[in-house]
Amino acid sequence: MSGLRERLGRLRGPSAAQVAPPTLPAADGEWAQLGAHVETSPAGSFVMRRRVYGADSVHGKYRLRELADVAQQLSCFHDRDAVVRLEELLFFDTETTGLGVGAGNVPFMVGIGFYTGELFTVEQLLIRNPAEEHAMLVYLQELLDRFTHIISYNGRTFDWPILKNRYVLNRLKLNDAKLLQLDLLYPSRSLWRNTLPSCRLSKVEESRLGFERVDDVPGSMAPALYFQYLAEKNPSVLEGVFVHNEHDIVTLGALAIHFGKLLSGEIEIEPEPVIELEEMFRTGLWLDKMGRSAIADNYFDILFARLMNDLEASNPTDQESAILLLAAFYKKNGEYLRAVELWKRWIVIKNASIALHLEPYLELAMYYEHREKNFAQAIFYAEEVWAKLWRRRSLHRGDKRQNEVEEALEKRIHRLKGKLRKAESHPFEMNSLAVKGKNTSKEKTKTRKIKPIYVSEGLI
Repeated sequence: MSGLRERLGRLRGPSAAQVAPPTLPAADGEWAQLGAHVETSPAGSFVMRRRVYGADSVHGKYRLRELADVAQQLSCFHDRDAVVRLEELLFFDTETTGLGVGAGNVPFMVGIGFYTGELFTVEQLLIRNPAEEHAMLVYLQELLDRFTHIISYNGRTFDWPILKNRYVLNRLKLNDAKLLQLDLLYPSRSLWRNTLPSCRLSKVEESRLGFERVDDVPGSMAPALYFQYLAEKNPSVLEGVFVHNEHDIVTLGALAIHFGKLLSGEIEIEPEPVIELEEMFRTGLWLDKMGRSAIADNYFDILFARLMNDLEASNPTDQESAILLLAAFYKKNGEYLRAVELWKRWIVIKNASIALHLEPYLELAMYYEHREKNFAQAIFYAEEVWAKLWRRRSLHRGDKRQNEVEEALEKRIHRLKGKLRKAESHPFEMNSLAVKGKNTSKEKTKTRKIKPIYVSEGLI
């Protein structure tokens, strides 16, 4: 009867069963070889590995203490009016038994990092079996009250939701309503998605932070190594996982310094073209989005100068792409004169090519028709597009899209020639209309932003 009562108690959960957690044998120094120890509390035990980085510790090209100078810049990552303090930042990363976010995916190792003065401490919490998860979660729960921000890399959509699931399954409460997530994966993608082969944390730290891992155990191998440990009970199997997770936490600190310096304008743009053109544009775009318009303008100004003066670019494709991107940005913000210069620059570069890229020509045709009322120039660029289409006709014969573009161009050229004839027959009327249109446009921009006309919204 007592056995049945005990089994029913276990089904109702640990709090109802009142069964003491299993007593595990002492470590006897088996974890000391990894610099770890067994952490014991009333809630149970788990393995703890703690590493402390001194004030002069360097990770790549940054000293970890530099975050104290730029931590406040990270406040623009979120909408709430919250002050970012160095000692209230918690760096967070997990190693899990799988890649899903379901209940079966268990974070067997939780890595955290935090500042105490100029010291940076990394703590890694490991469970030797499922029975230790409750104690690990209780320890982390008590620690979270000290922090206001969680800094992670894809933690907002992966690591943190998994951890919250584990609290629910262990019948523990996790109050994270006041915790703000600063996920550094998203700004990394904003800056480097087209200039780096991958935005994995290890690749970003190697190419942009100047830190290269040696004999690193990939995160994808961590689950297999953990299962091997469960089978063999040999702690040395997990040594590479500990080192990999520690590097991830320290890299988060260095990457936070990098973004903080970008937001404060401390990172100077090299006079030589070290930064790729598209990366310079993406950086300026990100800074503008984060509310650092003055710093962003500096990036755009330097990029504009490089695009206009670089006669023999090392990467012509990168140059052409950057020209179109920057021109579109200037158009969106109403800086049409610079956009026009860039479109003309693109045409000069691609003059000998018959590549079917119509955007610069059509943008110039629309600009001269609608803003300058210079119908002759508008006709010139529209007919240039027509000439390109005609030369490419043999390659696109029977193409429905090609035929639609040709028909639209014919209508545009016909309309423009009609406007030009009208302008030549009534020059005074058309000039006054153009001047009135420009003045009206200026007056309207004071009250509302004029929506720019995009080629994609209507080819012609």
